[in-house]
Amino acid sequence: MTRVLFTAAAMAALPPGSHAGEVLVRLNVRPMPAPKPALKYQLLPELGELNPGNAAQNYLKCFLEQRNFFWTKEAVANRDRYQTMPLAELPLEKLRDYGGSALRQADWAARLDTLDWQALPRIQDGGIGVLPGELGPLQVLAAALRVRFRAEVAGRRYDDAVRTAKTLFALSRHLADYPAEVASLVGLWVAHLGLGTLEEMVQQSGCPNLYWALTDLPDPLVDVRKAAQGDRIRVAGALRRLHDDAPMAEPELESFVSRLSAELSFVREQAGQAPRRPREGLRSRLLARCQDPERVRAARGRLVEAGCAQGLVQRFLPLQVILLDEKRDYEVERDERLKLLALPLWQIQSLAGIEDGNRGRDGLFADLLPHVVTLRRTQGELQRQIALLRHVEALRLYAAGHDGKLPGKLSEIPVPLPDDPFTGEPFAYHAEGATARLRGHAPASEDKNGGCTAGYVVTVQK
Repeated sequence: MTRVLFTAAAMAALPPGSHAGEVLVRLNVRPMPAPKPALKYQLLPELGELNPGNAAQNYLKCFLEQRNFFWTKEAVANRDRYQTMPLAELPLEKLRDYGGSALRQADWAARLDTLDWQALPRIQDGGIGVLPGELGPLQVLAAALRVRFRAEVAGRRYDDAVRTAKTLFALSRHLADYPAEVASLVGLWVAHLGLGTLEEMVQQSGCPNLYWALTDLPDPLVDVRKAAQGDRIRVAGALRRLHDDAPMAEPELESFVSRLSAELSFVREQAGQAPRRPREGLRSRLLARCQDPERVRAARGRLVEAGCAQGLVQRFLPLQVILLDEKRDYEVERDERLKLLALPLWQIQSLAGIEDGNRGRDGLFADLLPHVVTLRRTQGELQRQIALLRHVEALRLYAAGHDGKLPGKLSEIPVPLPDDPFTGEPFAYHAEGATARLRGHAPASEDKNGGCTAGYVVTVQK
């Protein structure tokens, strides 16, 4: 069950840009000025709300003696229905205290001042084939929080709804603090759950204007740096068993290859990729390389150039030589990807040039390479959704001061507006009567492939 949840989260968090076309969400909103004071509403717990304690441990306490709420067939089916049915159809009385003490425990956990997943020893030991066991239950917790959030929105209980939004967004950030790529994907997915419900909330009568609350969110809301570093450390730990300071005997090399082969298979499975065919497997490719004298000779030369003593390298068996050479190639390509992590998305596109996975594909360790471009695009989708919602709230704010009318152009809006994180340029805007279209742009590198654009069609009702 946990593995299915991970796959679902990764798919849900993948950027819509992976599919060609235009994704425009229709919103019907009402004018609303900014609250006074401006930060009356915030979307993450404030320092004054925090209490001493470890959030990671306390999230897991939500599940103590709560099997009926989280795991029974009826509870799961109801939760799925409540997440998708129209707000007007939600059984509000039944959902008045949805989750009870279990979700109140989540509120408490989200407002604790420390976070320690106690994951570093596992990461540093190089356990590639170990999934973080906490993530599956926390996805279920996030889905339950979303149900409560939607019920609060449907009931116009906006103070309660903002409380739940804070819990969801805090959980998303806490998940990103777990040093594994899959944890960041789940964190991004949780944040999308919260933003999707905010889209519903801003359409409800009397909803407060959240422009300054959205502006106050950290950018990025969900970081991916720790995920990339954690995966790098974990792979390095696994490859540490391959020595470059002494010759390795055949049994030692065989043990390394057997373990690595299993771990590579696990990585492909978790990425949703088909198993490699026998002739494309690690052992077959290793054998072909080791039986090629010229390839072994060239590999020895590269190891010497990289700083290994020539006399030592000459004592290595061909299998050790090939493995060390492939490891070096992996480390070079890994850092070619990781060095792009902190760049804006449009700069990553121009420097990367091609999708993750195209370079280094023939390497024996290619399946271990980080998916930096994909991860940053996924993060960029979240940043873009927040930026677009800021625009929607800025339009509501403008309309509140101009008799319900929309601005002719974005420059007429008196508050700052963010650019599209995919391009670094302003969002496209066109207003006609009471309806405006807000749209992002596909990255230049994807234009020829029919890359996706995203945005809103916003209609202001008086």
